[in-house]
Amino acid sequence: MVTRSTLMFMEETAFGAARNQPLPACPEVLSTIYTDHYCHVLRVCRRFFRQPQDAEDAAAEVFLKLHRVLETRDETVPFRPWVSQVAGRHCIDTLRRRKREKGSCADGADLGEVPDCSTLSPLSQILRREERLEVRKQLIRLPEKYKVPLVLRYYKQMSYSEIARALKRRLPAVRMMIFRAKEQLRRNLRRAQSGKN
Repeated sequence: MVTRSTLMFMEETAFGAARNQPLPACPEVLSTIYTDHYCHVLRVCRRFFRQPQDAEDAAAEVFLKLHRVLETRDETVPFRPWVSQVAGRHCIDTLRRRKREKGSCADGADLGEVPDCSTLSPLSQILRREERLEVRKQLIRLPEKYKVPLVLRYYKQMSYSEIARALKRRLPAVRMMIFRAKEQLRRNLRRAQSGKN
């Protein structure tokens, strides 16, 4: 069932053809939202993070959670200010979480008594190796169009614009490919993990 806010949103994004489908189930609408608003969301995220890759990751995470919060959108607020609020809140939450994690590890502790955690225990090393092998195994199973951008981004440490030049694609297309590739990889890893349990 299509709600009034969904209809208003689709009219704002000029994607009226998908009106017969509920918004969260329509990848075309989410894809249009991503291509239309990614640059704006990235600008919002850059205000919060010093490192460009942190801002890019935060922007991608905003779009990953957007389909879950889209139904809670106040229909009286235009879409762009609303998505700016979602991005800002996500960035603030991320920064708070990082601060808590940083502060909780050394507050009030005598650093001479803290054990050296830089070397992993043998069990941790085995578990980490198994996780990496599983990620690589699932990465190999991805279609070529998803596998190549992920390898360039996370194994070759290339920026989004370098990947766009290497693949001779436009920057928004590369962002969308990486976004979809990460989603697919997460789904595959979840399936593999649930199959083991």
